[in-house]
Amino acid sequence: MVYLPKDKAANMTAHPNGKTMKAISFAKHGKPTELKKMNVAYPHGFDATNNIVIKVHAASVNPVDKGLLSGDYKMVIPVASFPHVISYDVAGVVEEADLKGKFSVGQPVFARLFGSPKDGKKTPWYRGAMAEFCVADVSNVVAKPENLTFEEAASIPLVGMTALQVLKASKLKEGESIFISGGAGGVGTMAIQLAKHVFKAGLVVTTASKGEKEKLCKSLGADVVIDYKSTSFEKIYGGKDAEKFDVCFDTTGESLQMSNIVNEGGRVVTIAGMATLEELRRIGGTAWILKLFVKRRMKRKEYKAAQSKNADWNYQFLSPSQEDLSALASHLASGAVKPVLDGVWDFHSEDSEAGWQGAFNRSFSGRAKGKCVVKIVA
Repeated sequence: MVYLPKDKAANMTAHPNGKTMKAISFAKHGKPTELKKMNVAYPHGFDATNNIVIKVHAASVNPVDKGLLSGDYKMVIPVASFPHVISYDVAGVVEEADLKGKFSVGQPVFARLFGSPKDGKKTPWYRGAMAEFCVADVSNVVAKPENLTFEEAASIPLVGMTALQVLKASKLKEGESIFISGGAGGVGTMAIQLAKHVFKAGLVVTTASKGEKEKLCKSLGADVVIDYKSTSFEKIYGGKDAEKFDVCFDTTGESLQMSNIVNEGGRVVTIAGMATLEELRRIGGTAWILKLFVKRRMKRKEYKAAQSKNADWNYQFLSPSQEDLSALASHLASGAVKPVLDGVWDFHSEDSEAGWQGAFNRSFSGRAKGKCVVKIVA
């Protein structure tokens, strides 16, 4: 586990001039009810050489934020101090530029907030993006595509980079077939589009409920949408003579079952459930206690099931990558990929449905079609 050095503790204290801002924060790990709108110190104490301050126009919510709030991920992704501002996908304009001049004041940008690199490791996160201002390391920031609204841009970073990194890791080739579970979710909607329109997959099959979600998936490029409420994908593709897939992308915790539908020599990649020890080490989780409850890939039943079919299985965590975010910006600018928003909520409203709370409730419910975004600048 990486801890913030004591000499950095002042970064989270009151601003020297008493300057504050409004933010959605939590004072301790716990349930979503711990989230409160409060006044916190305006960003200060950071390294201005490689960091910028963004005036936040919009921030989006991800289901993973619930795990960060609850403390489920604190051994891998510890927060620096409390109160901690939540949400880490952001779009806005540069308020304070970096000293190296990579970005300029007033420039529209979007980013995924990660801890700032330090000696090859990431320090615990300073703060999130659900606030009037946030700090971002320039290595995680990209210019906003002109054809996107701030709300659309804020919906992209986590789900877009996750989908792109998984598809790259799976070595999906043009003309190959891919099965994506949970196609109407945030990552699923990006994965369908990237697989079909960027990687040029020959066949894209996904799962979603009938009605609006099915129509959404097909509009994004899915060739086949299986209604998971009425039938199992294993029943359709798991038979001995049934068509199998070159790549299976699991967003729903069903990678074990995917061993029955993957081709010999195929690849199964999951982002759901417990990570492997190897993947946690890859992203910098070095705590010895991880060894007590996290299994190595070779010991996972999902890996063994895939190996029995001469296929591979891996867990994939999102990694910081300006290159990947830049690639997504290009795909968004060209129209090859488009944002999918479930809705936009008002940061300044305390209404439980129309206000910021509604965005978290909707995202955490698991029923959202695409992303839930909070608009901060009217």
